[in-house]
Amino acid sequence: MPTFDISINIYVFLLTIIASLYIGFLQRSRQLAKKQRKIEELEHEMLQAHAELLESQRDYCKLETRIQDITNPVIAMKSNKLEDIPPTPSPERAGIRTNRPTGSD
Repeated sequence: MPTFDISINIYVFLLTIIASLYIGFLQRSRQLAKKQRKIEELEHEMLQAHAELLESQRDYCKLETRIQDITNPVIAMKSNKLEDIPPTPSPERAGIRTNRPTGSD
């Protein structure tokens, strides 16, 4: 049966372990920094969205208070009083409308 003789230098082994720990630490710290930047970006976006909502709510409240101050809730669309009265048909035209043939003779 063959035997294998492997000699391990303890200093090289410790140096390899320390180097691998350092590289792993750098990779993990880079991942954490990337995630932290993403979290801060999302927090900023959420704060901006909430600020926009608060601004629109403030504008809505201002508009609501202005409307409550108005005593007449109906806004007139026509400015001329003559336009409010519907036109009456002339007597000549009224006769023509009633004497039209229906076509059911």
